[in-house]
Amino acid sequence: MKVKDLEMRRTLDGRRRTVLASGALFAVAVLTTAAAFTDYADVNVAIDGKDNTFDIVAAGSSAAGWQPSDSDWAQGNPEAYRIHLTEDGRGYPLAPGGRLELRVAAKNASPKLAGALSVRISDPNPQQDAVDPGTGRYLELFDQLNFSLMDGDVVVMDHVPASELQSFTWDAALEAGEVRLLDVVIELPESVDNRWQQASTDVQFSFEAVNV
Repeated sequence: MKVKDLEMRRTLDGRRRTVLASGALFAVAVLTTAAAFTDYADVNVAIDGKDNTFDIVAAGSSAAGWQPSDSDWAQGNPEAYRIHLTEDGRGYPLAPGGRLELRVAAKNASPKLAGALSVRISDPNPQQDAVDPGTGRYLELFDQLNFSLMDGDVVVMDHVPASELQSFTWDAALEAGEVRLLDVVIELPESVDNRWQQASTDVQFSFEAVNV
């Protein structure tokens, strides 16, 4: 099983989606995952198109200790921004019992306005209980994953199964120019077996901000 590129895109075709399980030492096959990032900024004040504009941008990386630079930031809406997990784009190996660690970030790119930020993890292209007609194996992996999310020393999510994921909103507003950097761990339980060979999923991190 492999994890291919994490990306800020709404969906990827099945062949290019990030792989979240690899075949090495395990019978569970290549599983792809595309991490997508989208942003939405709801403005509920009068704007003049200059200092009162409201916008958030996003970035992410699987590199250890990554910190976003000015060149990393990108608009995640309407097209999601892709995070490459490997140099060749062929996938990141992740066997049952394994984990993928990465960082995602959102920045308030507004000149003045603060915003209440929320994040949601989802599968933008769920396949539910669909199976491969030739093998009878499941096509969808997302529901088998567990997610952990840290904001510095604060635990936002702790080994939350995909079926129990909920949107999270921070109490403190994200001020203009401020960055929210999150550590993400995606885990594939050891219990995932041969029924999920060749299964795949998209993983999308959606940031939403409402100005305050």
